[in-house]
Amino acid sequence: MALVARHAPAVSMSRFAKPTSASQVLRSFSSSASKCSTAAPTPTFSKPRRSLLYVPGSSEKMLRKADSAGADTIVLDLEDSVADHQKGRAREAVYHKLNALAHPVEGNSSGRSEMAVRINPPSGSGPLAGDDLELLLPLEQLECILLPKVESEEDVLFVISRAQQLRPKEAPPLSLILSVESPASLFRMPTILDTVKKTAGVSTAGVTSLLFASEDFCHTAGITRTRSRRELLFPRQQLALIAKAYGGLGAIDMVCIDYKDEEYLREECRDGNEIGYDGKQAVSDRAAAGTAEPPTLSLHEAILRAVKIKAAYEEAVKGHRGAVGVTVGEQTLMIDAPQADATLAKALAAKKPIPDPRSS
Repeated sequence: MALVARHAPAVSMSRFAKPTSASQVLRSFSSSASKCSTAAPTPTFSKPRRSLLYVPGSSEKMLRKADSAGADTIVLDLEDSVADHQKGRAREAVYHKLNALAHPVEGNSSGRSEMAVRINPPSGSGPLAGDDLELLLPLEQLECILLPKVESEEDVLFVISRAQQLRPKEAPPLSLILSVESPASLFRMPTILDTVKKTAGVSTAGVTSLLFASEDFCHTAGITRTRSRRELLFPRQQLALIAKAYGGLGAIDMVCIDYKDEEYLREECRDGNEIGYDGKQAVSDRAAAGTAEPPTLSLHEAILRAVKIKAAYEEAVKGHRGAVGVTVGEQTLMIDAPQADATLAKALAAKKPIPDPRSS
């Protein structure tokens, strides 16, 4: 959440006769969100994916350790990290890994990581993708599919069709993350999303996030990746904007290639956060831990700031006041209710406690 101090009349929380409580803020937020006709529709399946950790399906050691990684989403990989001659064995290993887990409940209130699988791409490895889906879709423990190299709506509709045929009726809805790995995919994504929405309708599976796959994108676009990330700013921003324009989908940022440099990792997380990304991919436990919290503010600070802003906004509305500010710490901020709403929505989705606006 990027909040900028501006020159405006300051209205400190101490000036309110009856400070709004946390529960009042939440009730107000829920009411205003439901009444706002200009707000983007809520995705069919919504959960926080701040960190996505890839685990090679061909590595028994890494599969055993996956549960303790602490990432929001564990992606059991059957694609890039698995050699061609190991695809079948990796598929079976992922099946046994998922099958040994407890059955999830809708909303994943169990507290464990969301379990996803990156299948082989339908557009380039049709038979392999079909085998992946045939074996894994019947498992209720499979909560999400990461669909790589999405180049057309047929790729997505193929997975949805197979899910409708193979998913158990009692299984929670299946989330789909679409990986954008070429300029053609990026520019066609609005059409892909429109067509999938019109064709699939309400289904047992639905698109919840878009993901930027930087290495493949650089390869197909002829881009040389640098530490500055300047060459990728435009496509990364465009993907985040497309995600938010289409029902408020999640936007998942690229892997940090220099993840052992903790300061650089934090900088790249902050950069992604500022241009609209909700989460980040990781290829190690260490990197996953570094992407799990908002980089600009701590999670508690971000939520508390949103609560204070929302409370100040509600008091200003009651008092029929015009432009007002709110003092948070040492900053005087113009009230930005939509950003506060967005932060509170993420906090609620992540089941995080909402602090009292009077707390410091």
